[in-house]
Amino acid sequence: MGNMRLWAPRGLGMAMLLAVGVALAAPAIAQTDAGNNPAVAALDDDGLRKAVEKRWRDNGGLDERLRVEVRDSRALLTGRAANPDERVNAVKLAWQVDGLKEVINEIGIGDESSLSDRTTDMWITAQLRKDLMTDAEITSGNYTIETVNQVIYLMGRARSPQELERVRNHAREIARVRRVVSHVQVSN
Repeated sequence: MGNMRLWAPRGLGMAMLLAVGVALAAPAIAQTDAGNNPAVAALDDDGLRKAVEKRWRDNGGLDERLRVEVRDSRALLTGRAANPDERVNAVKLAWQVDGLKEVINEIGIGDESSLSDRTTDMWITAQLRKDLMTDAEITSGNYTIETVNQVIYLMGRARSPQELERVRNHAREIARVRRVVSHVQVSN
C-alpha cells in the first residue's frame, strides 16, 4: 500500500508534465504542419470563417444575409446584400481578418430568393455532393460547394484538370442549375 502512494503522485506528475508539453508543442506543430495536413488546415479555415462571421455580426448583422466558406485560407463570400454599400462593407470586413490569403466576392445585390429557392439550393448542393462522392475518379472531400439562387459556387483543390472538368460536368447536369462558378485551384 505504501508503494501505491509513492506511485500515485509520480503518475500524476508525469501526466501533468505530459499535458504541459503537449500544450506548449501544439502551436508549433500547427504552425509547421498546417500547410501539409488537411485536418490542421481545416481547423484554421473554420477559425477564419468564424472570424469573418463575427465581424459581419458585429457590424449590422450581415451574417444573417451573407455566407462565407473558407478553404485553404481563401474566403468565398456569397448571399445577397441589401445594397452596393453593404456589399463593399462585407468584403472590407472579410479582408480585415488576419490569415486570409484571398477574398472571392460573389455577393449579389437585392433579395431574389424565396423559401422555395433556398430549398432548391439545398437540394442542388446535396445532389452535387452525392454525385462527387459516388464518382471514383473524384476526391470529393477536396471541394466546397455553395449554391445561391441556383448558381453553384465551387471552391477547393482539384488533383488534375480532368478531375475539375468531371466536377463541373456533374454540376452542369443537375436540374435547375443556372450557372456553375469555379474558384477551384488545380494541384501541380
